[in-house]
Amino acid sequence: MQQHPLVAILTRIGTFVLVMIALSIMIFVLARIVPGDPARMALGPSATSDQVQAVRLQMGLDQPLVVQYLDYAGKALRGDLGMSLVSQRPVITDLAQTVPATLELVFVSVVFMFVVAVPLGVVMAHYRDRTIDHVGRLLSLTGVIIPSFLFAITLQLVAARFMSGWPIIGRLDHDISWGGGPTGLLLLDGLLAGRLDVTLNALQHLILPAFALSMAGIGQITRITRSAMIENQRKDHVLTLKSFGVPERVIIFKYLLKLSSIAPLTIMGLEFASLIGNAFVIEMVFAWGGFASYGLTSILQKDLNAVTAVVLVAGLFFIIANLIVDILITVIDPRLRRKEAR
Repeated sequence: MQQHPLVAILTRIGTFVLVMIALSIMIFVLARIVPGDPARMALGPSATSDQVQAVRLQMGLDQPLVVQYLDYAGKALRGDLGMSLVSQRPVITDLAQTVPATLELVFVSVVFMFVVAVPLGVVMAHYRDRTIDHVGRLLSLTGVIIPSFLFAITLQLVAARFMSGWPIIGRLDHDISWGGGPTGLLLLDGLLAGRLDVTLNALQHLILPAFALSMAGIGQITRITRSAMIENQRKDHVLTLKSFGVPERVIIFKYLLKLSSIAPLTIMGLEFASLIGNAFVIEMVFAWGGFASYGLTSILQKDLNAVTAVVLVAGLFFIIANLIVDILITVIDPRLRRKEAR
């Protein structure tokens, strides 16, 4: 019996909601039992005990942990993530300014991973154990083992030395007048506003950091795509198609690639979440000023509300990315729906 796709999707959404609740409880508790008084860290060492106690009362830190969590969860559902102890602004305001920058960087990195890794893996599988396969495996292994910050610094040095005028820091040139857009994604906002100069300049700024961030994913997905293609080439139906004289390109692009895309898609969903966590190094190197560097600063300064919000938002991105991947895999391979329906 085959399970209806809508039922499978709703089941996954319900599971992810439970995961999100569990994540919120875990990070809320951890953020409050970590050594260090957040009120004291927010006010500084020169603050008096009365001032620290007043901030503690304002934050509700004198209440039992269960009461604190229920109060936080209720406000979070209404879009209130509290005040940042460092910036003295609503955390939701800080997130609105920093999340789009990181999302844009991660999205472009995922595009690089897909455009480069999948075709390279297909070519390596087709020319297995030949020169192009050996070179591709060496390059993919290099992408996996070399840290992303080293790629970032190397790209900056190469651009500064051989690509005169190519931007190596920031999201836009300083001489471009731009008041912002509705989404915070410069590529999209520039198109919506009819500012092609903004879109092109933002894309130019994105290429180096996105490429540095995507290198590990490119190496991993290339190797997985190659392995999946080689494994599926031995399947009976593929051998049957070859015996009937079906052209090689038809077998690869119509049958093999679809069958072999499940493993790379799964890894790509995991890579999306890991890119958000790993982006802080790239953001620091390229002075990006995004969500990842904001999260690192919040952790170092023990900004409770900001830390909790950062982890929840990162977890939400992870869940959404995996939900999308699960849906795509279910659509690509109906056998999964039959397994779940048993």
